[in-house]
Amino acid sequence: MVTSNLYTILVVDDYQNNLFTAKALIEEYIDARVVVADTSTKALKAIMNYPVDLIILDVHMKKEMEGFELAQIIKSRKKTEHIPIVFLTAAYTGEEFKRKGFEIGAVDYLTKPIDDFLLINRINVYLKLIEKERKMNIILQEQTKELKMARDTAEAANEAKDMFLANISHELRTPLNILFGATQTTKYHLENDEVLDREKISAKTKTQIQNCYRLIRLVNNLIDVTKIDSGNFALNISNCNIIEIVEAIVISVVEYAELKNIEIIFDTDVEEVIFACDLDAMERIMLNLLSNAIKFTPKEGNIFVNITTSNNSIQIKVKDSGIGIPQDKHMMIFERFKQADNLLTRSCEGSGIGLNLVKSLIEMHDGTIQVISEYLKGSEFIVKIPICEINEKNNAEKGFLNNSSNVTAKIDVEFSDIYF
Repeated sequence: MVTSNLYTILVVDDYQNNLFTAKALIEEYIDARVVVADTSTKALKAIMNYPVDLIILDVHMKKEMEGFELAQIIKSRKKTEHIPIVFLTAAYTGEEFKRKGFEIGAVDYLTKPIDDFLLINRINVYLKLIEKERKMNIILQEQTKELKMARDTAEAANEAKDMFLANISHELRTPLNILFGATQTTKYHLENDEVLDREKISAKTKTQIQNCYRLIRLVNNLIDVTKIDSGNFALNISNCNIIEIVEAIVISVVEYAELKNIEIIFDTDVEEVIFACDLDAMERIMLNLLSNAIKFTPKEGNIFVNITTSNNSIQIKVKDSGIGIPQDKHMMIFERFKQADNLLTRSCEGSGIGLNLVKSLIEMHDGTIQVISEYLKGSEFIVKIPICEINEKNNAEKGFLNNSSNVTAKIDVEFSDIYF
């Protein structure tokens, strides 16, 4: 007996006794809902009102229309053409008659008087076929969904590739054009000026150096995101005083902010937090967030850097009074090669890699980053990382000052796409 699903069987016969007998017999042996109809009109209404799986139809009905005509109507409708029909017949048993029924779309004939065992057996056979068809439909739907997801993924990857190529082309072409222009100008002065204007040459050299840093930053970011994707980016974990690291970085970038008359304010509720982290990664995270804050904050603006601790976690906030980010772009800015403003409208340079890399570095420290922002109302980036230490002797004092010789170069690289 088929019991895996509740099926709906429609029995159509213009004799009430036949309907009563068939309904009672089917319900006794098969887990199915049996709907009966003694006219073609009632049968068509039943098909509209119930999800009919199988129709048992008397061929020779005297009311309204006979079985063949009703079957033709059922098979002519797209919503019902799939329903298998088993004809019941007593008067017409010839081969020509049967051929007509099969041409209409019948799947079987049963001759009256009907043997109970034969009827139940035939119904079970068709319900098993229907069950297989259902399972196949489910599989096909899942495969269709998977194919659609694969297509959408491929389209998204293709779109990301196009965006990547557009961004990278722009990021390479812009500094190269500037480098080429500055080099050509310098070459002209060297070849034609009797007295060299050192100030002009120095300005051009500064431009060349800045754009070299910009190219280095782009290449470094591309290399690092590739390493992270392949699992080959390893953190160099050591115990550091995170307060000293962040404060020293903030102090180091103040002179850059002052070029735009931006005030940077640093505040912390603790003076020391020994924290196991990758020092270079933390410096890179902070420099990226600060460079973005300076880049997108107009002159006379403010940047606030605040550190708090709670629930054995450290929270670093970088808040600015800049242009802000629209609500629908909050998640997108952390996607690789995505930016809140596109190539045609953006007012500041950037490859769309920085924040994605920052997010990856923070997540490698088991941390999170989120943004709170409204367009034209500034942005606040919140980094939260669990506080932990590693077993390491004589390391508690290790911090930013140990690497101070590299700080200026790192800032020059990270701030290379800001033109003051």
